[in-house]
Amino acid sequence: MDAHADDPLARLAAELERLSSVNLALGEAAEQLIVHAREERIALREAAREAKAAARAAAAASAQTHALADEQR
Repeated sequence: MDAHADDPLARLAAELERLSSVNLALGEAAEQLIVHAREERIALREAAREAKAAARAAAAASAQTHALADEQR
């Protein structure tokens, strides 16, 4: 029989070590998510800028088309 199985302090120490490992892994995963989120946020911000620019260009083209159509009437 394992001596650690009968010793509550040894079991507690083993559990604390396991929890410490899990906590470290969780912290590392959180850091990676933060980096990834930052990259995604930058990409989304750029996409939003490009979408706004495209919408402005489409509105300008539409206005020019309407103006030309009005001139030909």
